[in-house]
Amino acid sequence: MNKINKNFKNIWIILGAVSIFTMVIIFNKNCNVNKETQIEAFAIKNHDKKFVYPMGNIIGVKANTDGVLVLGYEEEDVDYIGGIQIGDNIVKIDNKRIKNSQDVSEILNKIKKSKVEVTFERKNKYKTEVIETKKENGKYKLGLWVRDKISGIGTMTFYDPSMEKFKAIGHAIKDSDTNELLKIKQGYIYKPEQLKIVKASNEKVGKIKGDFNDSNLMGNFSNNSELGISGNITENHNKEFNVANKEKQLIEVGRPQDVKIGDAVILFEDKNKNITSYDIKIESIVYDKGNYRDMVIKVVDDKLLEYTGGIVQGMSGAPIIQNNKIIGAITHVFRDNPKKGYGIFIDEMIKL
Repeated sequence: MNKINKNFKNIWIILGAVSIFTMVIIFNKNCNVNKETQIEAFAIKNHDKKFVYPMGNIIGVKANTDGVLVLGYEEEDVDYIGGIQIGDNIVKIDNKRIKNSQDVSEILNKIKKSKVEVTFERKNKYKTEVIETKKENGKYKLGLWVRDKISGIGTMTFYDPSMEKFKAIGHAIKDSDTNELLKIKQGYIYKPEQLKIVKASNEKVGKIKGDFNDSNLMGNFSNNSELGISGNITENHNKEFNVANKEKQLIEVGRPQDVKIGDAVILFEDKNKNITSYDIKIESIVYDKGNYRDMVIKVVDDKLLEYTGGIVQGMSGAPIIQNNKIIGAITHVFRDNPKKGYGIFIDEMIKL
């Protein structure tokens, strides 16, 4: 398994069609009295409305999978091994819990059996199959390539003070090889350093690059769904992301019927690490529950086109504002036209 692991270190997630890995960030729940009073006043006066803090900051994301994801097989021309297919998530071997790829190797070489029971998850259903092990150089293995970690760059969407949670991305974190939704055991968000924008063009999709490590840990999450992720901010970052210390205002959450074809803006971190609004056009709207590609947007702001070339990987989750309401988030970019992409209704992300 060590040989296999080397092939899959530091693999970046590329989400979507092309989806663009992005996020949200949380704010300090310990706001000052005036800010808490403001929130309470909003709740009383607007009991049928919801208010959140829009974001737009770039963050790094790392996550450990719940079990190990099957990426492929060591042998060529194999479609499955003992019933296990690419995209399956292995959670147990001989009823022993699998947390990571190292567990697979350790358990197999501890029990030293020619056949083992492997429990795996496929499309939210658990199955158990008896698999023949392989022995090579005195070591037992399953003959599978697996992954247990992912990392990427994203953008904050909004913070919900009523839930004390951040919401992010607007679509699921999926494996770049299998396109399967990843079962996350524990995920973390970081403040990235040495950010670099690889500009988009009609020939290629652009992306955001950056470094991040545990010293820049900002928060955590465990919920990964088709609507994105949600989680919490660490205490040591409360000051930096404290709502009370930011020139930010609560903004009303727009409903799908509030979204109109025409002018809007997105919020996104500029090269000076300031959150800047950029002009876009909403070109079409799709009211199709469960589709999650609710609108087609086009970047029309020359400043953003000069900065990024359009929508890039790492921008997914950037909040969309129209008529003083947060109405959605960017989720995907068109491969053949980086000025255009898809967005999800914010009303969907609120459900996270």
